[in-house]
Amino acid sequence: MTSKIGLFKSNLHDTYPRGARRAARAIVEIIDGSSVNNQTFICLEEKKIPNSRPLSFDYEPLNEWLKNNPLSKKGVSKYSLPLSAIKKLARLFIPPIFYPLIKGTIYSIKAFVINLRKLISKITKKVSSNLAHNNENSQKIIALSELDAFVAFEPFNEIWMLPVENSKALAIGWFYDAVPKRLNEGEHWRPDLFDTFVSLMALRANHIFCDSKSAESDLHYFFPASLGKTSVIHLGHDIERFEKKLSDSDTTKTLRDAGVDPVIPYFLFVGTVEPRKNITGILLAAQKLKQIQPDVSFQIVLIGQIPGQNEIRRAIKQTNILLPVHALEYLPDNQISTFMNRAMGFVFPSKWEGFGIPNLEAMTAETLVITSDLGPMPEVCGEHALYCDPYDHTSIAMQMLRCLEMPKEQRAQRLKAAKLHASQYTWKKAAGEMMNTINQLLEARKKA
Repeated sequence: MTSKIGLFKSNLHDTYPRGARRAARAIVEIIDGSSVNNQTFICLEEKKIPNSRPLSFDYEPLNEWLKNNPLSKKGVSKYSLPLSAIKKLARLFIPPIFYPLIKGTIYSIKAFVINLRKLISKITKKVSSNLAHNNENSQKIIALSELDAFVAFEPFNEIWMLPVENSKALAIGWFYDAVPKRLNEGEHWRPDLFDTFVSLMALRANHIFCDSKSAESDLHYFFPASLGKTSVIHLGHDIERFEKKLSDSDTTKTLRDAGVDPVIPYFLFVGTVEPRKNITGILLAAQKLKQIQPDVSFQIVLIGQIPGQNEIRRAIKQTNILLPVHALEYLPDNQISTFMNRAMGFVFPSKWEGFGIPNLEAMTAETLVITSDLGPMPEVCGEHALYCDPYDHTSIAMQMLRCLEMPKEQRAQRLKAAKLHASQYTWKKAAGEMMNTINQLLEARKKA
């Protein structure tokens, strides 16, 4: 008998291939491409439809939706550079005292446009009703009670606001990390919102997948309602993306075009520049290393959009006095892989993560990894990373020095072993484990 499994559209969109939505999309694409004959996957619109059957949704067959909705929105890369240039010009000519006023104005305009679009949509769109079951759109309505299971890849799904525990459909969630409970992330820190949604998911879900044992432990500790209904599925990473490299001549040109001297060794960071990623710790470690070894030449390369965080910008200026620091925008995959491959070390001393995919990407690109000894890092990286205390920049500096002084033979052995280790973390494996568990849960429910 075929099982109907619902997935939410909002979980599968992402401008950049990062984060929980990238993980969701990768797993779903693997599932959709596999020959699963006893499963029908449906892409659900998350919002409830007025005047329709209870807890009903718009839906599309998953394969059709995936074809018509690529992961990265077309045109993003085309406009990303001009937008960054505009931001840089604005910072040059507009005093910082006006930043809050400008941000508030932009926020108000965005809110007005969003509300206007909603109003236009309500006026022009016909409201679906339970009287329209015989028309041509009737196959696009499905009630939650008609599903065998649904998977919410993010805790912030609106579905957890509904009493799904009263439905026959298995409610399955995903949990990635408890960062809002462990760290203050500044202006975007919303522990109250996190508490609300994760508490509801922990209470109402029949099963919750966690991306590491560390994340599972946090979920149990902060949300005890989840006890007894979790399992761990390690995420994968895009192996083929990070195996691709440019030729030696193209590599040299790429580095020079970015202002990076191809002769001088450099340490690399790639990712979203958030307080917990500890960019300041990397820069302070670089300063410390330069003080310890003043005769050693090296550079720092940061790839990722750096927002207006004064602490990070001050640290960049201070570090630039002692050694070159290159803050670059996002780059194409093959360039990022090349930057990783040529780096002396990939430095990722995050203060907390749920899994830490960038470490695996660096291992696949054959780069030594320096990472935090907290959270899931030792669980995921094993003996193949150099560990540091993210709150002690001297500890980070010592591991950077170890990279610089490591003999070639030892480096080659470590890189080979690390790449083999990283190859075990695939999206195919994660997708298979998820579907096996869902099938077991469905079988258990039928027997019960």
